[in-house]
Amino acid sequence: MQEEVTEGVRDRKRAQTHRRIHEAAVELTLRDGLAAATVSEIAERAGISRRTFFNYYASKEDAVLGVQEPQIPPSALEAFLHPTPPAPGEDPPGDARFVQALHLTVTTMASIGPRTSADVRTIVATHPELIDRLRAHRMATQDLLVAVLTERLAEQTASTRASDSARALILLAGVVLRFAYGDDPDLLDDPDPAAIQKALTAFRTALKEIK
Repeated sequence: MQEEVTEGVRDRKRAQTHRRIHEAAVELTLRDGLAAATVSEIAERAGISRRTFFNYYASKEDAVLGVQEPQIPPSALEAFLHPTPPAPGEDPPGDARFVQALHLTVTTMASIGPRTSADVRTIVATHPELIDRLRAHRMATQDLLVAVLTERLAEQTASTRASDSARALILLAGVVLRFAYGDDPDLLDDPDPAAIQKALTAFRTALKEIK
C-alpha cells in the first residue's frame, strides 16, 4: 500500500514538472520566438537544471508541444488482443475489430501530449515545422504499437496470419486517422466520430474502386 502511495506521489510530481517545463517553453517562445528561446532559459524558468530538462523532453520543440513518451492504455490493448464476439445485430466482426484498432490508436496517440492550447496553436501557426515534429511523434507511436502487438501476439499464437492482420489493422487505422486529421485538426484532442466515419467511408469507396 505504501509503495502505491509513493508511486502515486512520484507520478504527480513528474506530471507537474512536465507541465511546468511545457508552460515555460510556451511562454518564452511566445515572448522571444522559437529560435531565440533556449533550453537553458526554459530550464531556468521552470526551476530545474538543464540536465533535468532532458529527462523530460528530447528538445525545446518537444517542450513547446508538450509531447511525452506514449502510453498504451492497458484496457484498449487487451480489448484489441482479446476481442469479444459481437452480439447479434451489432457491427460485423471485421468492422468491430477495426473500431477497436482505431480506439487503441487514438488513445495511445492522445497520450503523447496535453490538449493543444490556444498559445501552442499560435506558435505552430508561426512555426509550421512543429507540425512535422508532431507527425514524427505520432508515427513513432504507431511504430511502438506495431512492435508491442507483434511481441504480444507472438506470445499468444504461432499464427503469422493473425499477427500480420493485427499489424495491418493498426497501420490502416493510422492512415485513416491521418486522413481524418486533415479535416479535423482537433481529432486526437477530442476525437470526432463524424470525422472518423467520413474518413472510413472514403477508404471503403477507394478500396471498392480498385477491386
